[in-house]
Amino acid sequence: MKLAIGPFLSFLLMALVARPAGAAGAAGAPPPELARVYATPQTAVDVGGRRLNLVCMGSGDRVVLFESGGSDWSDTWALVQPAVAARTRTCAYDRAGLGHSDPARGARTPVAIVEDLHALVVAAKLPRPLVLVGHSLGGFNAKLYAALYPQDVAGLVLVDPAEDRSADRGRALLHRRFGASLAARSELLDQAFWTQLAARYRGCAEAARSGPLDPDSLQYRRCTDPVRPRLGPEIAAERRRVQVTSVYQEAQASEILNSVYGDERGDPVYAGLFRPGALGRKPLVVLTHGLFDPRDPLDAAGQTVMIALHQETARLSRRGRHRVVPATGHNIQLDAPEAIVAAISGVLEATDPPRGP
Repeated sequence: MKLAIGPFLSFLLMALVARPAGAAGAAGAPPPELARVYATPQTAVDVGGRRLNLVCMGSGDRVVLFESGGSDWSDTWALVQPAVAARTRTCAYDRAGLGHSDPARGARTPVAIVEDLHALVVAAKLPRPLVLVGHSLGGFNAKLYAALYPQDVAGLVLVDPAEDRSADRGRALLHRRFGASLAARSELLDQAFWTQLAARYRGCAEAARSGPLDPDSLQYRRCTDPVRPRLGPEIAAERRRVQVTSVYQEAQASEILNSVYGDERGDPVYAGLFRPGALGRKPLVVLTHGLFDPRDPLDAAGQTVMIALHQETARLSRRGRHRVVPATGHNIQLDAPEAIVAAISGVLEATDPPRGP
C-alpha cells in the first residue's frame, strides 16, 4: 500500500528509504579491489581529538570533495568517484559516527556537519578552492558550506539536494497548480509523517543501545537503507557491519532529527543566506531525479515543487544550471552515475584557469 504523505516529506522519505537501483544489478558493481577501498578504513584525519575517514584517489590541482546523503557515507560514491579520479584528485569522507569515522558529541546539526567538514579540509591540507558534490541532505550541507566558507569553494554539483524552508517556498506554487485542498492535505500529511519518522529513528537509536541490531530482523530493515546491489557484496557486507552498531544508529538519528527538515530554527538564517546570486559566479549544477508517478496527485505535486525548489537553488549562482535526470530515483549516484560525472566535468571545466592562445 502506498504511504499517503505530502510532497515535501515524500522527498525525505526517498532520501531515507529509497529503493535500491536495480536496472544494472550487481553486474554494474565496482570491481572487488575497488570495493575493498570503501569497505575498509583509509586515511584517518584528526579534527580535534577524533578522526574522520577520508578516501582519496586520483591526482590533479583541483580537488573534488564528495558529501554523502543522510544515513550514508563515502561508499555511496563508489560508481562516481573513480570515474572523476581519472581526471583530477577526488576525496570522499565519512561524517562523524558513520562508516569508519569516530562519533562526535552533541547534536549533528547542518552547521555542526559543515564545521566538521571545514576542519577536515584544513587538517587534510586539501587544496582550495575545491569542487563540492553533495547528495540529498549532503546537498544541503554542501550548499551551506559554500555560503559559510565561500573562499573554500570553486564550484558545486548538488544531487537531488534537500531544501530548506520547502513548505514555505513551495506553498504558493502548490496552491496555484494543484488547488487549496490538495495543498492543505499535503502539508498536514507532511507534519504527521515527520512525527512518525522522528519517533522511528529515536527508536532505532534506543534499540541499538542495548546491543547490535539483528541484521535479519524487521527492526534492522526499518533502521537502515535497503541493500544496494550496484555497490556489490563487499560493500553490502561492510554496510551491515556498520549499521547494526549503536554508534551508527545514534549518528543517523541525530543527523535526521536535527536536519534542515527536523529543526526550523535555522530558517531565518537560511532565508538570508540563500538569495538569488548569493554564490556569485561559481559554477553550479543541480540535478533532480526523474522518476515519479504522474497518476498520484501527491507524487506529482512533490515532483513539481521539488523541481521548482531545485531551480531556485540553481539561481544562487549566476552560472547555475538545473537538470532533471531521466529514469532515476533519488539515488542518482546509483541509477545514473554517468550523469553526475558529466556534471562534475562541466564544473571542473568552468573552474579551470583560462588557457593561453
